[in-house]
Amino acid sequence: MMKKTHYNILMVNLPFSGHTNPTLGLAQILVQLGHNVTYINAPDWQSKIERTGAHFVPYDHYPDSLSEKQKKVKSWSAAYQTVLRMGKDYDCLIYEMLFFPGKALADRLNIPAYRLLSTFSLNEKILKEFGETGGFYLTSIFRFPLLRHFISKKLQKTFQLIYDDLAKEISLNAPALNFTYTIRDFQLDAKAFDDEHYQYVGPSINRPDEVPFDFTPFKNPIIYISLGTLLNRSVSFFKKCIKAFENEPYSIIISLGNRIKKEQLGTMPANVHLYSFVPQLQILERASLFLTHGGMNSVNEAIYYGCPMLVIPVGNDQPRVAQQVADLHLGKYLKRRSLNPQEIRQAAQTILENSSYKNTILHFQKIAQTAGGNTLIAQTIIKDLQTKP
Repeated sequence: MMKKTHYNILMVNLPFSGHTNPTLGLAQILVQLGHNVTYINAPDWQSKIERTGAHFVPYDHYPDSLSEKQKKVKSWSAAYQTVLRMGKDYDCLIYEMLFFPGKALADRLNIPAYRLLSTFSLNEKILKEFGETGGFYLTSIFRFPLLRHFISKKLQKTFQLIYDDLAKEISLNAPALNFTYTIRDFQLDAKAFDDEHYQYVGPSINRPDEVPFDFTPFKNPIIYISLGTLLNRSVSFFKKCIKAFENEPYSIIISLGNRIKKEQLGTMPANVHLYSFVPQLQILERASLFLTHGGMNSVNEAIYYGCPMLVIPVGNDQPRVAQQVADLHLGKYLKRRSLNPQEIRQAAQTILENSSYKNTILHFQKIAQTAGGNTLIAQTIIKDLQTKP
């Protein structure tokens, strides 16, 4: 019997940038290889997904009348119902780890599942650490046993999960093949994840149609500051960063996002340059230091481009990511509470004046740049599908 050479592939994700963005390159590569890719996500993602060549399908029953926060809460059930309606017509389901019902749903549809992880590979120990360090954000469910039990029971019923404990569902009901967008050297509790079931492919680097950034104003070593969507509304925090580096012998590039106007920050020192948006990968290629909130995508991109980090996390997995950066000597970790400009400046100077940070991250960079990325994921999934009856 002839093996299929072209597959109908269903991808599903939730409308969070850190979880969807890394997977877009995979959709594009699968399309380029001649496969039919359908990608389910919220309507806001339609244009980005269609640019990959994949067919976009919006969630079923996704109400427009709710706030953005309410809609994102509804996205789990909306995504689930959409896959349930469509999934039986596809050869496999590819899902990102935040869509935790993915494996149970694929089993219900009797199709193979493949999981993408935009954070670390996960087990109960790591989820517990996230719960203990991540503050009152999504991961706090793993900090409080009664809350975890209550929510898990509800989720088990809603999504027909195997386990009545969400940490066990995520950790134990995993597909045979899992792809993590980091390198094994950066993975927490790495020995717990075997090579047969977990592949570490490095960051998802996708740079289509970039407009070159103008670096001519910057004569000194570049410190790049970007604090992610949870922190970039904090005027006081940006003011501390500006105060830390004013008139220092560095060129400071600050990406503000769209929630703060430049005028809110007052008159700028000559060496500080404010932008609503910058092409992050171009900046990381040139920067001497990256001051970041510790989002996993940003940290992996810094490793890929060999840029040491000063990490000031907010919540969820970020404090544990920050600690891993510090433990591996890829940079330093500062806690946000009671932080002052002098501490920021001293930590930055320590990293910039100590070549061991740069040397360490250059070693990690070599591994990340040969890890395979989305190309390796696509090749592995298609090879595995060809073994299926």
